[in-house]
Amino acid sequence: MEMINADVQTFLNRYYRPVSDALIPFREAGEKDRIPIILKETESVLTMLLKLKKPARVLEIGTAIGYSAAFFALSCPEAEIYTIEKDELAYSAARLNVKRAGVSDRVHLLFGDGQEQIEKLRDRGIADVDFVFIDAAKSHYKRFLESALEICGDGAVIVSDNILMHGLTVFESAAPDGKHRRKHNTNRRKMREYLDFITRDPRMTTSLMTVGDGMAVTLYEKK
Repeated sequence: MEMINADVQTFLNRYYRPVSDALIPFREAGEKDRIPIILKETESVLTMLLKLKKPARVLEIGTAIGYSAAFFALSCPEAEIYTIEKDELAYSAARLNVKRAGVSDRVHLLFGDGQEQIEKLRDRGIADVDFVFIDAAKSHYKRFLESALEICGDGAVIVSDNILMHGLTVFESAAPDGKHRRKHNTNRRKMREYLDFITRDPRMTTSLMTVGDGMAVTLYEKK
């Protein structure tokens, strides 16, 4: 079954088209060096959501090397992108890559913890964020989202990536044996709590998808 799914995804990826040619060498380098960037199928869904929403302010939690931040800026040429990264090496790489993509004037890179940096944005008066992308430490998704909601506008779209964690969220057996097993079990519990939160909170309407490594798309409506 896994082989069939892989073949199907390979077939579908033949139809993938980036929003800008500037992303092609960026993706090729990331995939060659096995650096985690958003998957092609994830990017395709995001492209559609962005075209429908046309956000003016995008908040990303988890910059990595800056591919998705550049993608957001190139997809939404009028939008301001606020992106947060905690890893210093990834943050430095993102600064360089965003500059190479020609979007450094609209991509605001913030270094530090997601919640802390969102609180600083709030204190600076940043509000009415209308698109949020969460792709950071999986056990902290709920904490990040609760902070992000403080600066989100009514009708904001929130995308949470990698919610399946390579099957770990669903199957306990997916956790590898060894010294890190307890950490994996904690991640699974935290992700399930997060999914409960975004599917049961009356302010949110959420669709869970198997796109990529799992994606949740949430519409946030202030009550």
